[in-house]
Amino acid sequence: MKISEQVRTTITQDGAVLMNIRGVQMITLNPTGSIIWQQLAEGRSPEQIAERLASEFGIPREQASADVREFLEQLEAQHLIEPSKSADSRPHLGPKPTGLFCNLFGRRSSHAAQNRSSE
Repeated sequence: MKISEQVRTTITQDGAVLMNIRGVQMITLNPTGSIIWQQLAEGRSPEQIAERLASEFGIPREQASADVREFLEQLEAQHLIEPSKSADSRPHLGPKPTGLFCNLFGRRSSHAAQNRSSE
């Protein structure tokens, strides 16, 4: 997977903010989602990202793999990442996740952000 050229990123102490300039959409990531995003930006594979999360958070590798896969699927559905040229060789990472990383990001529409700034 690779980050879409249409996405701009700002890393904050609370996570990250992603903006899809083509779709005029803003996504916020919590700190864990930000770790995954940064690892993806550095060219790490889903397996490498899962290994880091399992080690850093003390969770089973299988759970970390499932959570990374779900997160990447959500990013792809939002057109924030694209399959890399070798996507056909990507291994299956496991069943649909439950638990710690399931809610890694929340959406913010530009309309909602404008309403907040006017309050």
